[in-house]
Amino acid sequence: MISRGYLVTALFGLAVSPLSAQSPAAPAPTPAHISALYHVGYWVRDIEKSRAFYETYLGFAEPYTLNYPAGGLQMVVIKVNEGQSILLFPNPSKILPNGDNLDHLGLVTDNAAALHDQIAAKGAKASAVHRARVRDLIFGIRDPDGHPYEVTQFEMDGQLMKHQGQSLPATRISTRLRSATITVADLGASLRYYCDRLGFKETWRMSSPDGALDQVELRVPDGTSGVVLKPYTPRTGDGTPRAVPEFCLEVPDVSKAVAILQQRAALGGFPLPNPITTGLNGQRRTSCVDPDGTQVVLMESAR
Repeated sequence: MISRGYLVTALFGLAVSPLSAQSPAAPAPTPAHISALYHVGYWVRDIEKSRAFYETYLGFAEPYTLNYPAGGLQMVVIKVNEGQSILLFPNPSKILPNGDNLDHLGLVTDNAAALHDQIAAKGAKASAVHRARVRDLIFGIRDPDGHPYEVTQFEMDGQLMKHQGQSLPATRISTRLRSATITVADLGASLRYYCDRLGFKETWRMSSPDGALDQVELRVPDGTSGVVLKPYTPRTGDGTPRAVPEFCLEVPDVSKAVAILQQRAALGGFPLPNPITTGLNGQRRTSCVDPDGTQVVLMESAR
């Protein structure tokens, strides 16, 4: 005869053993975010001419510079706002015969390690996360056309955070880096990379007057800045176009921006801004060309 105590013990054990055998569920990983186009970085032929263009003509300031470990200027930082900048690298030997002087573009994330694993899981190749000389955490990626990106997680001891509140003069022609235009050979492959693997969102696409698709604007997953994809068809005998022929700064009133630049051009011998036009997205714009041939577009904010 089986005792009542044995039955209670047996039934209790049957009731709890499946649960006790399970370990607590691990918390789901927190998704990382890409919040902004951080910077555009270019090789330049004459650093002093470039400094004059971006600082005297466009009115920006440089919060800091970076030297090579062995000495010599490596990089000049031109600050657009607290989280965006233009990087200038003084080495004309890096500029390609077609004038392409792109060093790299930059993106911002809140968790470099998590984002690295997220995009790697979707098939995007990425270098290891490491601490840069400016003390931020970074890793590198390349899109289907080989455009290099540096993905940055800002750290409190990093140079950008150390210079918060500095180098933000009222002379700045713009306070926001809106986008960088990127030439792409295979639009479909680029859209799959940026949208499916990195999570960018398409905001508009426009065709030229002849009906051909001219531009597609993509925004970062968690912000309002991004890139514009400009498709081209490689043809025998044609040179490869510049990787990033232009980047776009946003201004509240393009007419006022033109008036300011016209005055500065007269005083400092800089190129006059181009006439105001309406872009494919319906927004007014002007542009000027820096000493190395990069077109700097000033686009009016959407109203």
